[in-house]
Amino acid sequence: MKTDPSPLGNTQYAIRLTLLAILLLAAFLRFYRLDAQSFWNDEGNSARIAERTLDLIVEGAAGDIHPPGYYLLLHYWRALFGQSEFALRSLSVVAGLTLVVFTYLLGRRLFGKMTGVIATFLGAISPFAIYYSQEARMYAFLAALAAASAFANCRLQIAERRSWGAALVAYVFTCAAGLYTHYAFSFILLTHNLFFLLRWLATGRRSPLRWRSAVAWFAAQMAILILFLPWVPTALRQVSSWPSARWSYTLASALLEILRSLTVGITIGAQESMAVLIGAAVFLLIGLLPRRRETNSESDCVALPVIGIVLYLVLPIILIFAFDLYKPAYLKFMLVALSPFHILIARGIENLAQVVRGVLRPAFVILVVVLSILAVYPSLHNLYFDPAYARDDYRQLAADIQSSRCSRDAVILNAPNQWEVLTYYYPDQDVYPAPYRPDPVKIETFLSPLLERYRRLFVLYWGDAESDPRRLVETWLATHAYKVGDRWYGDVRLATYGVASLPEEPDVALDARFGENIRLQGYALDNTVFSPGGIVPVTLFWEAQAPLTERYKVTVQLLDGEGHLVAQIDTEPRDGLAPTTSWQPNRTLADRYGLLLPSDSLSGRCSLIVALYHLVNGERLSVAIDGELVGSHLPLGDVALEP
Repeated sequence: MKTDPSPLGNTQYAIRLTLLAILLLAAFLRFYRLDAQSFWNDEGNSARIAERTLDLIVEGAAGDIHPPGYYLLLHYWRALFGQSEFALRSLSVVAGLTLVVFTYLLGRRLFGKMTGVIATFLGAISPFAIYYSQEARMYAFLAALAAASAFANCRLQIAERRSWGAALVAYVFTCAAGLYTHYAFSFILLTHNLFFLLRWLATGRRSPLRWRSAVAWFAAQMAILILFLPWVPTALRQVSSWPSARWSYTLASALLEILRSLTVGITIGAQESMAVLIGAAVFLLIGLLPRRRETNSESDCVALPVIGIVLYLVLPIILIFAFDLYKPAYLKFMLVALSPFHILIARGIENLAQVVRGVLRPAFVILVVVLSILAVYPSLHNLYFDPAYARDDYRQLAADIQSSRCSRDAVILNAPNQWEVLTYYYPDQDVYPAPYRPDPVKIETFLSPLLERYRRLFVLYWGDAESDPRRLVETWLATHAYKVGDRWYGDVRLATYGVASLPEEPDVALDARFGENIRLQGYALDNTVFSPGGIVPVTLFWEAQAPLTERYKVTVQLLDGEGHLVAQIDTEPRDGLAPTTSWQPNRTLADRYGLLLPSDSLSGRCSLIVALYHLVNGERLSVAIDGELVGSHLPLGDVALEP
């Protein structure tokens, strides 16, 4: 085979080599540390749905808020590559790489090869695209199909000069697949139709191609509708149930968040990246400027390429606001605008590059590449390494439960949709989802049998505002169990409770005064002998002598014979649900605490003490018994530890 020694041949070879390098870079950034983070709720949902048979996947999707397309594809992917985090997420990596490819194809066809190459590079290093390419959800596919359908749409609208069969099939397939992937794809379909209408109106009335293109377009839309028709009733029901944002934002802040997401992703703040955001906005504006000369011979594939790419970028965003769907959690819907965003910025860079001549042009290109990498590096570093931006760590949470699990332990989920992700990592039995948005009767019916059956409860609190807005699960357990403490795993809180008898009056009566107006009437212990790894249940009986205007925290501690700390719990009364400022004077408050003993073979007698301290500065209140000052804490008695 002869090589083309011409400059054009060399240019083609250089472009292909550059594209290959960009694609390899995109693959590296998406596969890098792909399984470093745990699945979070929605990913666990994907993993468990993909285990089902095809009919159950479709049935489950009918009751979900997403169509079944991604889950069906993940089902077959799982059969080929397994169900590990790396395997399931790698399907999204493929979608992310597909987005990169179609960004080039679309940018090249609209504005030329150089714009396509620059846009491809921006898409390859995009933190927003990489984030969702590393998530076992459908959003990377949503973006890829949006770009692929836009490219197919471009091909379809010039099909009058060629056979339009292949273009029609490609367009119909990508659009139907997009609708079966996510309902937000309908915004892309509306964009296609609006742009076709504008282009059709701009076509000369006497053009013989005017009505021919209209027929082809109508046929394409009908084919898409026919393919999606079986799911239309389900889609309408599900979309109508989407919760609105109720305009709980300002337009300026929302637009800034969208620009931040598209430019540097969601793993860095807008203020930290303000210079980059301003630069991106400038290049967007420059991308709108007309060129003196369009050098690409294919640039006439659409009549209005700049208007088309602007519509593709702006209209989905406008529709999200119009339907009041903007929320920080829905920023992932903006992935459909990522490809036109990068193409328009790339056009701005190329427009600016055309001003630079001679030897300065390569230097300008190198500068743009370096600045682009520097712009996204902090966000990518946060994505890969900063725990503050990590997904909820159910993997470690499940490992911690498993490491201390006993035969009479149960796990309670305050939000039912945690079941899938927890059981992915913790396949044991004794996992109980709480009723969704319960009332007090349902909570009593649900929790009472569990306290009779189990001796320790692990409770996962997540999304309380949605699943349990009145915090009834936590309130009930605060009075019926002995909380040991909390641990956070991202936005998920794991609370541990001991189960024991519930004394309603002190076993040991006291008359201890904390400060001026707080009296401890006494305390009760379920037992006085405990084993390592067990929970010491302590009930304190408080009384306010007068209205309290300050909040205090309680510390209950267990000290060994040498005064060393063995176990401790610090919290406001009733796990913060009964702060001292809410106490009614002369009314007794039963306040329960659980002290988790170490799992080693510690033995001997330990002293139990209690103290109250200021919430602000940590200073303890003085304690007096019968008017005599005893110090800053009150000894309650001894307990025995036996190995």
